Amino acid sequence: MRGKNRFRPFLSRLVALTSVRSETIRCVEFVVAIILSIFAVVLLGVRATHAGPLWRDECDSVATATLSSLSELLRYFQFDSFPLPFLLTLRGYIAVVGNTDPSLRLFGALIGMSLLLVGWWGARRLRLGVPLVFLTLAVLNPSFLVCGTTVRGYGIGSVMIVFAFAATANFLAHRTKRNALLMCIGFLAAVQSLVSNTVLVFAICLAAVGVCLVRGHRKTAVFVMTALAIAALSFLPYVATYFKMGWHVLLQTNVSVVALWDVFRNSLGARNSVTAAAWAGLLSIAAISWILRIAKGAASGLAAFALLAAVLSLVGSFVFLKMLSYTPQVWYFLPFICLLAGGIDLAYPTFASIRVVRLVLCVVAVTGTWWSNWPVLIERQSNVDLIANWLGSRAQTGDLIVVNPWFFGVSFNRYYHGAAPWVTVPILSDRRIHRYDLMREKMSEPDPLADLRPTIESTLRNGGRVYLVGGVQLVSEGERVLVLPPAPQSQYGWSYLPYVIAWSQQLAAFLQAHVQTSAEVPQLTDRVNSPENIPLWQVAGWHD
Repeated sequence: MRGKNRFRPFLSRLVALTSVRSETIRCVEFVVAIILSIFAVVLLGVRATHAGPLWRDECDSVATATLSSLSELLRYFQFDSFPLPFLLTLRGYIAVVGNTDPSLRLFGALIGMSLLLVGWWGARRLRLGVPLVFLTLAVLNPSFLVCGTTVRGYGIGSVMIVFAFAATANFLAHRTKRNALLMCIGFLAAVQSLVSNTVLVFAICLAAVGVCLVRGHRKTAVFVMTALAIAALSFLPYVATYFKMGWHVLLQTNVSVVALWDVFRNSLGARNSVTAAAWAGLLSIAAISWILRIAKGAASGLAAFALLAAVLSLVGSFVFLKMLSYTPQVWYFLPFICLLAGGIDLAYPTFASIRVVRLVLCVVAVTGTWWSNWPVLIERQSNVDLIANWLGSRAQTGDLIVVNPWFFGVSFNRYYHGAAPWVTVPILSDRRIHRYDLMREKMSEPDPLADLRPTIESTLRNGGRVYLVGGVQLVSEGERVLVLPPAPQSQYGWSYLPYVIAWSQQLAAFLQAHVQTSAEVPQLTDRVNSPENIPLWQVAGWHD
């Protein structure tokens, strides 16, 4: 007994020292999290003030949301990829704040701030301390700050899936009716903001049910399944519309898992070695923590829920995108990345030494990421506004503007207000939004440019100039112009991009054969997003 009494003061001092150390780490984490949050707000402001004009997909969303009537919106929302609540939210925002570029960039910044707030809300509700990993890998992810803040549904879809994930974890930890209602709202909001969120919600639900069954909480599992059923029923009205979309084959291609993985890595920021190391380190520590909890028999907790949700969401996302077969884009993965970052925070151990490692990794990751990614943040989304203004001040009534390819016409339609008439390649009857159904009809014609060539010839013969927004694809000497039969009779089926290339080459050959002079207008600005850095050509004169 005397030996035990001798060690009691030492043990008491050790416990007190450990407690002080943990409290110090907690304070440092809080200060760093606040600094990262302020940094995120600053970067959101920088992006909002430097992004400039809307790019073509953003113009499509805005034009769809502001169609003249709700009946027209119900008819054409299918061309914009997002459920109606997103478009109605955007419509209401524009009605109040305005349809200007600065007001819409503010919309994107508010979405970014919403993700920041949801991350903090989840961390506080689940008593995780501060959302260090979430701030580092989600909110401050360059992919989110650039793509998630555009006037599209991917940013708000990311916010809602994080809310759904956090609300579900909160319900598993504190099984009250109020928390069950929050979970149900989270599921509804997630699937009504982004179609691909249906897969992530299903994954979250399966993970939650799995944890409930291991714990023996069958009633809780029923609540989760009921919330999922309500969300699924809310999505049913869209099913008929989406299944009738015959035009979606134009966007489909043979997408490999390797291609999906490559774009996924880009969305993580893994091309940057520091960011890649941070992801690897933070994921590894979370996985090791989960394995240790298995060894202790505690694998049925929130850490297991986070891991299951992450794995099922990853598999579900790849299966969904593989079935969708659209060319993969970075923004497709944003909701999953935000969910994964939140899951890592949830699965993290509470050991002081591990928390120090996490803190260091987060600080290094943010510093290394933004040291090299700053130029991306200050890029303009497009130069279409500058081209439209330039043409508005120079093009005359007798001139003609030809927008090539046709999809640049959606953004040109927003910004051009000049006197000269303009058409797209090929000529479409509706240039407000991305009318893929009209494109499908054009692809079925034997000569989709039959109405464009006489229009150009008439303009040039009468002394007018033709401006080519987007230029044309010149064919090298000895190379044959691509001419395709009406779709789907070619080797490309209904894939529209080969037809876009073929029409551009055919137009180039036509101009080369008849135009007297041509010149490319010098770049009107620098630092423009590469896919939207549109060239501008001017041609004049005619010879047979």
